[in-house]
Amino acid sequence: MIKRCMQALLLGLGLVSLASWAEMAPLEAMNMAGLQRSLGQIMAKDYMMIGSDVKVDEASKQLATSVALFEDHHAKLKAHPTNSEVQAGLAQVEVIWTAYRALVTAKPDKAQAPAVLAKAEELVKQTQHVTDLFEKHNGDAASHSINRSGWNRVLTQRTAMFYMARAWGVQAPNLDTDFQASVQEFDHIMKELQAAGAPNDEIATALRKTDARWQFATKAFASKEFVPTIVAVNAESMFRQLNEMTRLYAGLKGDKL
Repeated sequence: MIKRCMQALLLGLGLVSLASWAEMAPLEAMNMAGLQRSLGQIMAKDYMMIGSDVKVDEASKQLATSVALFEDHHAKLKAHPTNSEVQAGLAQVEVIWTAYRALVTAKPDKAQAPAVLAKAEELVKQTQHVTDLFEKHNGDAASHSINRSGWNRVLTQRTAMFYMARAWGVQAPNLDTDFQASVQEFDHIMKELQAAGAPNDEIATALRKTDARWQFATKAFASKEFVPTIVAVNAESMFRQLNEMTRLYAGLKGDKL
């Protein structure tokens, strides 16, 4: 029953395809590995939103769902045929995840928020390492595009995470610098993807829509007053758009890029 409920939830969110419940194709595994990066940042963002009383019901539900998805995906990635290097990377993710899960699922406390951000940083770095290992293991151009477009999927949540922490008044080292760096990185990757050219009309449309959303986000970031609800809604829209774009890349063969 639990597995059927999780399957319905995953399919409803459009995060993985039906094939991932049997034997994942290499690009589907690549997409799933990349999605783990986003889920870790989503949890910290939701923690900050709950603590600062921003869309609390939605953030609470998303946090619980993200925890369940992360653990489900991790089990599937461990079972996917790879190599010892990937498995070692996943083992280290598990170590970090155990500590992070305890922090991020506790009642939000501004005094603990810097620790949540620090552990979220450890997790995103290690899940990025694992994603890079999956790209190396697959060895195709499509995997590289999934990695890069998927990282912008992460940045929609990473920028929102730092923004929510700043709006809450969290005192964490380099918070403003990290926020600005994430904004600049998103912009850089968007330009990189646009310069590379879209391999089909669907991805071209997704790029245009994402860019329009991003221009709106930068205006919200530049506001003299914090507008966390607007940022939260826009971050979710951008995440869905980039998730779809990454899924489109995952459906392509390497020779089309």
